[in-house]
This record gives sequence, structure tokens and C-alpha cells, in this order.
Amino acid sequence: MKKLRVAVVGIGHLGTQYTRIYAELPNVELIGLCDPVNKEEIARRYKTVWYADYRQILGKVDAVSIVVPTNRHYRVAKDFLKKGIHVLLEKPMTKTPNQAGELIGIAKKKKTILQVGHIERFNPAIKKLKQLLKEPRFVEIHRLGPYPGRGTEVSVVLDLMIHDLDIIFNIVESPLKQISAVGVPVVSAREDIANVRLTFRNRAVANLTASRITDKSLRKIRVFEPKRYFSLDYSQQELVCYEKRGDLIKRRVIKIKKEEPLRNEILSFLECLKKKRSPLISGEEGKNVLRIALKIEEEMGK
Repeated sequence: MKKLRVAVVGIGHLGTQYTRIYAELPNVELIGLCDPVNKEEIARRYKTVWYADYRQILGKVDAVSIVVPTNRHYRVAKDFLKKGIHVLLEKPMTKTPNQAGELIGIAKKKKTILQVGHIERFNPAIKKLKQLLKEPRFVEIHRLGPYPGRGTEVSVVLDLMIHDLDIIFNIVESPLKQISAVGVPVVSAREDIANVRLTFRNRAVANLTASRITDKSLRKIRVFEPKRYFSLDYSQQELVCYEKRGDLIKRRVIKIKKEEPLRNEILSFLECLKKKRSPLISGEEGKNVLRIALKIEEEMGK
């Protein structure tokens, strides 16, 4: 079987993880790493080549993962899509919905796959939760962590909360009715902590809190339904169900086979290429989540 030729564009912390996984896969040839900063040491570690300019590989690859800062997503992805190269584009998809729409249009015209990197959808615990839910009525999510020192050119909504927005719209299958949001900058120029309340037409409610200035990391989601609720730890991939039985509340731990979400995401992307099928998270979904995230930012600015 012919190996798929791939590359990673943007070799920061996350881009290095993409590189490691691609290098470990047997049916993939890692053509190169692209970053304006010298990454020869990382390239040697994973037996590939460093390129300072991503345009040097435009004719050498079948697919790329783009992990550059958000303000460069549109330009870089557009160059690859126009050449008919499949793209796994990190979140947030672009700076504006119009840019996202243009990328979607190019991908359709060129018949290439455009997948957006909302990694939590590939978390096995989230997959299991989605299977078990029947009638979500109230969702509470906390995504808190220490100041990262990177990605702060965007607000905490586009940096962190956007993961949970994607999950919310995947499990609450109803149109959004109302947004209420507050957020404040603390150590950067954009909001570092935010709280958002979403109300849906079916009367479901979601309350989301995101912070990048918290001492300890916490990534949890709780989903409440009639007579039961689920508590899930994203990081530990632990899922617990609390259910009313008679006059008692019974606690049940649901078994999860722990897996690396980023690896699952990459494998799903490559499988779409081989079988020529639509990705789990399409450009349209990425655009919709971006649109809501920008509305939240607008609400916070009022």
C-alpha cells in the first residue's frame, strides 16, 4: 500500500505532538516540518526534514496538519487547499466566518477534505457519554488551567472554551436561543476568564466557565437529565453516572478504554482520505462553532 505523504505546519507544543504521532504511524511518510523558527533538532528526532517556508512542500505532500497561530490559519490553509491537498486545520478554524466559508468553498471545488481540529470529539469518554445521553436538560462545564504563555493572542473563549462549545452543540440537539456572557482580561490583552450561559429552544441550558489563570487544571463536564446525571473528567477519561432508583441515588462508574484523543483525531482524518468520506468535524461545523464563539466575545464586550 502506498504511504500517505504528510507534513505538519507550525511546530509549537501541539505541532510537536502531531509530529510524534505521524512519525509513529506505519502507513504514513512524514515529509517534513514547517516553521519559520529553526526546528532541525525536532526534525532529526523524528527522521524528517525542517522547512522554514511551508510553500516549499506544496508539491510534495498529500495532506497537512496546520497548527500555526489562528491569524495565519486562513492564508496557510488556503494555499494548501488550492493545490488539492487535504487539510486538518486546528481550532479556531479562522479569524472570521467569511474566511471559514471561503476555505469550505475551495475544499468543495477541489474535492479535498477539510477537517477542523476539535480534539475532544475524539475523547473516548465523550464518545461514550454521547451514546448514553437521552434528554440533556442542564450542562455544566469547567475548563480551567494555568497561564499557558501561548495562544493568548485570542480570548479564552477562542483558546479554550471553543472545545466545549463544540461538545455542547454535539449533545444538545436544538437551536440556540440566547447567549449571556461575561469575561475579563487579567494578565493578557484579551479575556482570560469567561462565564457563558446558553439557552436552547428545547429549554436546555448550558453553563460554561473557562479560565487560563487558574493554579490547577480542571476539565469537567456534568450533564443532567430526568432522574440521572453524568460527571465526566476530560483529562482522566473517567465517566460516572448518578441515577435515582427508588429513594436512593446510585453511583455507577462507566468503563472507558483510555486512548489518546489526538491520535484518534489524526487516524480519523487519514481514514477519511483513504475512503474518501466526509470528516467527523467538517468545515461547516467548525465555522458554526466559530460563529457562536465570536457572538460570545461580542456579548462580553457589551
